[in-house]
Amino acid sequence: MLKFLYSFIAGALLVLGFSPFNLWIFGLISAAAFLGLIQNRTPRHAFLMGLCFGLGLFGFGASWIFVSIDTYGNTNIVVSSLITFLFVLILSLFPAFQAWISKRFFKGPFCIEALLVFPSLWTLLELIRGSLFTGFPWLLLGYTQTFTFLSGYAKCFSVFGLSWVVAFLAGLLVLILQAIRQKKYDLRLLASLILAGLILMGGAVLHHQKFVKSLPGPALKVALVQGNIPQIIKWSPEALQDITLIYSKLTGPILDTPLIVWPENAIPDFPENIISFIDTLDNTTAQFKSAIVFGLPIDNPNNHTYYNGALALGDANGMYLKQHLVPFGEYVPWGLQSFYNFMNIPMSNFTAGPSEVIPMQIHGLPVSVFICYESAYPMEIRHVAHSAYIITLSDDSWFGRSLGPYQHQEIAAMRAIETGRPILRDTNSGITSIINSQGQITAIAPMFVATVLKGDITPVTGTTPWLNWGILPVIIFNFILLLLALAFRWIKKTGCAEK
Repeated sequence: MLKFLYSFIAGALLVLGFSPFNLWIFGLISAAAFLGLIQNRTPRHAFLMGLCFGLGLFGFGASWIFVSIDTYGNTNIVVSSLITFLFVLILSLFPAFQAWISKRFFKGPFCIEALLVFPSLWTLLELIRGSLFTGFPWLLLGYTQTFTFLSGYAKCFSVFGLSWVVAFLAGLLVLILQAIRQKKYDLRLLASLILAGLILMGGAVLHHQKFVKSLPGPALKVALVQGNIPQIIKWSPEALQDITLIYSKLTGPILDTPLIVWPENAIPDFPENIISFIDTLDNTTAQFKSAIVFGLPIDNPNNHTYYNGALALGDANGMYLKQHLVPFGEYVPWGLQSFYNFMNIPMSNFTAGPSEVIPMQIHGLPVSVFICYESAYPMEIRHVAHSAYIITLSDDSWFGRSLGPYQHQEIAAMRAIETGRPILRDTNSGITSIINSQGQITAIAPMFVATVLKGDITPVTGTTPWLNWGILPVIIFNFILLLLALAFRWIKKTGCAEK
């Protein structure tokens, strides 16, 4: 029983590797502990230990799910706790199946498991978790290295490839520690140390490698408006006038800023209902030769549906309709209408926008816009090769004062690294920030304060290897490693000591 507790603790400690803690070393320590704990276990015991690991990781790391459901889902604490537990339990099945598959199909020398099977299964199951049933690509192992030099690998292989690197280093760490403990100072220990050194050096080289270049001209001055509108009143018709007044007052002094951004659904009403307000905003920003991008629901009169969208006005034009919707929060999946009625979440029946997206034109430059949860999907953000920078609009007040906003911010920083694009991240209540093309946060606004964040970005051109290659090389590479591991199973003499 003590081993299961250790596995739970190992999973919980992994949370310290993510924001807001950013203790990157726990990405290695936790993964290495998990690998060591399932060593020499039966498939059944390995499954249970993986389940415990997942309960620790997601029970603490995704605890913000409870905040969203309990505060805004019209439920009591018992129902909220039950829904959250079921969600965490489902997520915990991924490390559980990782451990089970490893022990069931890849019996062999432990060094093969540590260096081939463990990192490959971890990466492939993260890919599945990030896409199955709309996906939950949150708390990926690679995110623990967002603000370290190892993040250079993400420029080539995305956060999923970075997850493989961290899991591989964790495997090397276990092998090195076991060799030292057993006083086996041989060539295998030397090879492990050299391999670890090469991986670290590769990350350092890629970290300093710039695959994109700045566009000529001065940096673009920007202002991100954080309205801090309480979610509980945001969708009340009576609050609309006060909300528009708040944004108008915050924006008045910064109208001469070349680019102004408001967050997701900053104006909670359809354009046709606020024509006068939009026309005034368009004319005013045009007079100042500035541009403004903001979120609002957009009606589709053809079929009586509506989108979670964004508009560009002033010295800009274009519209974006959100494609990847959040289950239950923005739409009802799988015909669960009764659950939707029970939760009673406002504006939670959006329609996904068309797959073909035309970038907005802002001061003559193409700009990609994404809304909220979309920033968590590397493959969807990948299609920005022709854009000079990225704008993401969000409303993280759903997370309350939990880990959610910090993790969401970390995810956005990783997207900047992968794409080589600076990101303007404007949220209703925080965390509003400006991120440069290297993933560094250059400006940040305090949470739960109505404020304006000023700064600048440098538009870029060019592509990173990730934008060119996509996820296919990562998938192929990991399948090749698993095939090699299966081949090693049939080789009796390997030169590795079986543990």
